[in-house]
Amino acid sequence: MKDNENDKKSFREMTLLEYINSEPRGFFLPDMAVNGLYLIHKNAYDVYNSPKLQLELAKVMDSTFTADFTYSLCDGILFSEVLGQKILKYDKDFPSVLEHNILEMEDLENLKMPDFEKNTRLRNNIETHKLISKNIDKPMYTSIQGPFTLAVQLAGATNLLGKLITDVEFVEKLLKFTTDLIRKFALKLQEAGAQLISIAEPATVTLNRERFQKYVVDNLNTIYDEIHVWKSLHICGDTRDFLDLMLKCHIDAISLDQILDFNEIMPQIPESIVLIGNLDPVELLENESPETIRRQTLKLLKDMRPYNNYLCDFGCDCTNDTPVENLQSAIRAGRISYEELDKISLDA
Repeated sequence: MKDNENDKKSFREMTLLEYINSEPRGFFLPDMAVNGLYLIHKNAYDVYNSPKLQLELAKVMDSTFTADFTYSLCDGILFSEVLGQKILKYDKDFPSVLEHNILEMEDLENLKMPDFEKNTRLRNNIETHKLISKNIDKPMYTSIQGPFTLAVQLAGATNLLGKLITDVEFVEKLLKFTTDLIRKFALKLQEAGAQLISIAEPATVTLNRERFQKYVVDNLNTIYDEIHVWKSLHICGDTRDFLDLMLKCHIDAISLDQILDFNEIMPQIPESIVLIGNLDPVELLENESPETIRRQTLKLLKDMRPYNNYLCDFGCDCTNDTPVENLQSAIRAGRISYEELDKISLDA
């Protein structure tokens, strides 16, 4: 419900939970800036290399898909590229890692911390956050790689998972490096104006509970404990077996995949932590009609209506060619007033 005290605050003075309850309606966090490349007729690296184009993209996305957060073009392999990995670049989609170059201890010993001031890619990313946060008066959301996921990008999944058995020292040293790099970068983003920093750890679904606790939770908390903005954790896939371990992280929000039933998940989430998700980006948003998307979004909001710690979002990144009208339908429905939502019947 609307809080009169929150009316007097800027979002920078609120908790995330206070922010999403500052008006009597749903709030929406879209995670999709790659779709805007078609709207501004630019390629991904045109935008990555230009903070001014990042701001243009953010403004176009804000006017086309009016939501409750602003954001830059997600840069999910930023660190891998900066650290010398071979990258496959697409015109209108996220780049990906082609080859892994940190395979043995000798490679790791030669790995150097990048200079945040001198490295152009890092400098542009930080400047982007400054520009967008200063020019669009909404909380700025950003997603960055987690330490384990970055380690997998650097060493390769098969190689790293094998070393969990054969060379634990290599794994621990690599994770110490990736954790320190991401910690330093997160502090730079906080200083640049990021309001909600989400750490994505999709590679951790390969771990059992014991290894998740040992190699993920403590490293994430090393980062979370040093930043003082809203903090979120996102892991794709079926995370039910280690959801309780994810909740040991010092977070304000947790973002989960569309394959999970939020009616089952929400009762397990502490009232102080915001649950984010879980509209299906492919089966629903890419392939269904705007009306079907509207109804499914409203159904999700009705299911979550008893809780005040739900934030509507996609379960993961949208495909780059998702129809604009489909995304607009989801966001409009996700930001509906509670008064109107309570009057709607979806039985027909």
